[in-house]
Amino acid sequence: MLTKLRTSIATRLAFILILAGVVSALSTGYLFYSYTYSKEFAQSQKNIRQLAHAVSHTAAIAAYLDDLTLAKEVVEGIAGSDLVKAVELKSTQESLALRGTVPDGAQTMKFDLESPFSSGEMVGKLNLVPNVALIKSDARKAAINHVILISVQTFVLITLIIFLLNTQLITEIKRLASRLHGIRIGSEERIIPTQSHQYDEIGLLTHDINELLNSVEENINLERTLRLEVEALENRFRDIFEQSSHGIAIVDIDGKMRLHNPSFKQIIGDECFQKISKQDSLSFFALFDEEKSRLESAAAEVLSSGESRAVDIKVEEGSQTRWLYCLISVMTDDDKTSSFEIVLQDISERRNREEKLKGQAEVDALTNLYNRGAGENKIEQLISSSDSKRFSYGLFMIDLDGFKPVNDQFGHEAGDRVLIAVANRLLGSIRAEDIAIRWGGDEFVVFARLTTDLSEASSIAEKLLNILQQPIECQSDMSVTISASIGIALYPFNADNIETLLKYADLAMYEVKSHNKNSYNFFKQPTFKTSETQSVITGF
Repeated sequence: MLTKLRTSIATRLAFILILAGVVSALSTGYLFYSYTYSKEFAQSQKNIRQLAHAVSHTAAIAAYLDDLTLAKEVVEGIAGSDLVKAVELKSTQESLALRGTVPDGAQTMKFDLESPFSSGEMVGKLNLVPNVALIKSDARKAAINHVILISVQTFVLITLIIFLLNTQLITEIKRLASRLHGIRIGSEERIIPTQSHQYDEIGLLTHDINELLNSVEENINLERTLRLEVEALENRFRDIFEQSSHGIAIVDIDGKMRLHNPSFKQIIGDECFQKISKQDSLSFFALFDEEKSRLESAAAEVLSSGESRAVDIKVEEGSQTRWLYCLISVMTDDDKTSSFEIVLQDISERRNREEKLKGQAEVDALTNLYNRGAGENKIEQLISSSDSKRFSYGLFMIDLDGFKPVNDQFGHEAGDRVLIAVANRLLGSIRAEDIAIRWGGDEFVVFARLTTDLSEASSIAEKLLNILQQPIECQSDMSVTISASIGIALYPFNADNIETLLKYADLAMYEVKSHNKNSYNFFKQPTFKTSETQSVITGF
């Protein structure tokens, strides 16, 4: 209760006003007391002087004539005033009349009596002793009365001010505070101003409070709506994060994992997950030994540029190989701390499918040999590699002799069987590192490394002619025999690029076709050296 009184505006304001009134009354009373006392004292002395002046003429006659009777009457008349304590009328020679005791001192008021008949001639003195005690008492009473009057007036004024403040201001403030305190935040309750204060400052304050409540209610409703939207988005993103088929993890700059979703653990496997989830865990970038440098390099680029980088990770798990697509992005927290967002996707199936499609794109659909485009790429890779400088190669352009009659007599199905048989024989007669290509129609190309000397090219050509001359079953009860014309170009002796090698081998092959067929021919006249002799195979 005391605390409430101390904190009440009305109580504090009343206390301040009363204190101010008391201080004002005391200071004003003191000033008025001093002023009134001095004024009353001076007035009493003035009255004594006026009394003395009124009888001075009669006293002068009495002193001039030394008339004791008249002097006594004058003295008795003056002594009748309460303001005078003692009176003495003296002539120049002696005291004519005395009432009371007139001492010689500062308190005695002395008046010279001038002769009524001769101007300037002094005939006596009139000595008066003021009743100082009475004068002071009367002055004090008058001063006290003034102080009391001022104090009463101040008290009444303060009481009136407190009453007016309480009825016109404090009561309304209390009502506003009580009404505002009872309003629930966000509700539609509002304060209704009283009729007497509808257009004054209290009414304006009430209007502003209502406007503030309206604004608060709007903000609360907006905040509530935004909170619901944020919660919905958070739930949505949480569901996306938790249920995503992609593995998602947040790692710090050092690669230490801070957050992950279930798919992340499933994709990298339990063994790898254990390595990066322990307290002294391994960095994510060091998880894949063979890919560590690539991952760290990609992370450094992401950190410097702010752009995402993707890395395909090869994971060896025993005899099985898996491929993971890893997307690295940088993200910054509210406290400006950077971290990495890692998104993983198992792309093993896609890579296998791509490899399969790539293989299908490189292989001739009928013969399963390299097609023309893939074969050219393989040859180009061989002759452009650093190892090609240490070896020689032979390019064999093979055109089948007598294939067209097979198609004409037995049909295209029989012709396809012949082509398949030729392809199988070519594959069976070359080494694993050599290349066999279906060049188109009934043309084939073999690109073989010469491991001993250049004479090995002739041995390969003769071997190819022999296997191709063997009968081929084109139908269930029918076999055919074909031959081949082979043109040979040598790398690097004839040319050091595939275009020229193909051109020269094609020219050498047509030279065979235009003469006796079922043979082979070199584009030029290389010399094949052996340990004992030199033999020359003549070209055209």
